[in-house]
Amino acid sequence: MSTAKLGRILVVDDEVNLKTVLVETLSEHGYEVVGYTSGHEALAALQEHNFDVLLSDLMMPEMDGITLLRAGLEVDPDLVGIIMTGQGTVQTAVDAMKLGVCDDVLKPFTMQTFLPTLTRAIQVRHLRLENLQLQQTVAMYELSQTLAFTLDPQTVLSKLADTALQQSKADEVSILLPTPDGSEFYVAAVRGEACDTLLGERVPFEHSSASWVAREHMPLILDGEVNDARLVPLVPCADIRSAVVIPLLAAGKLVGILNLSALHNRRPFALGQVKALSILANTAAVALQGASLHEQVRQAEEKYRTIFQNAVEGIFQTTPDACFLTPNRALARLLS
Repeated sequence: MSTAKLGRILVVDDEVNLKTVLVETLSEHGYEVVGYTSGHEALAALQEHNFDVLLSDLMMPEMDGITLLRAGLEVDPDLVGIIMTGQGTVQTAVDAMKLGVCDDVLKPFTMQTFLPTLTRAIQVRHLRLENLQLQQTVAMYELSQTLAFTLDPQTVLSKLADTALQQSKADEVSILLPTPDGSEFYVAAVRGEACDTLLGERVPFEHSSASWVAREHMPLILDGEVNDARLVPLVPCADIRSAVVIPLLAAGKLVGILNLSALHNRRPFALGQVKALSILANTAAVALQGASLHEQVRQAEEKYRTIFQNAVEGIFQTTPDACFLTPNRALARLLS
């Protein structure tokens, strides 16, 4: 029976023997560990996979530990760093503290003294992830509160686009709605670098990722270059590293499509992110459907009111005791 790992550790040290010993020893203590002797190789691994803790040597020939951690935090802001050094200085400690290093350890060290440090780092990582989940929960609550008090479709679309961009850390977000005849989509809201060029663009129902999601009613995660003739992008962009396309569903009916693209982060969207975004999308879908129904009722009432007021016959409503409630203009002329 497999046991859950205590955490994922990325070990970086240009001393091959020390790196190997750390990887083997930490693995024996229940951690999932990957080791590199190059900061550049470690950074590439960070861009591809999630790690809880970066355990890096300070002095390395290609990239020092502080520089590596700084670059790693750009990839994963919740990454926890521990710096190993054999010649710590006050300035080193100051630089590490400014960067938010969880701890630093002086080499050589024993595993007995190091494991409590690593345990604290894992706890910090968990707290950061819990805080991220709390932020997502608050964002969904704020979105639902906003949507509960608005019947304006554009307000719903704007709030959904802003929240999705903030929570996913994507570079571009667009929301597609079906045209009245259902033959294609149009871009109803967009955030990011392409916001000036995409808004209002039409998307054919066939040969697009949106059409697949519309038919299947399932999210679609695209990682890396997409070589599929069925999924022709609206605006081909070689810079897109990953994307996710999510249906906006209300009572099983497709209301629209939420599309997110990452240009700089090489990691694909995590399943947890997609789940949270799906909740946001469906919350907005219900609000959009409600706004649409409200508009249909308003138009029907306006049509009825126009017919009622412009009729040549006298039309009126009364109470049970024959008091006039809503006489039209024709009746008023007849009785005047």
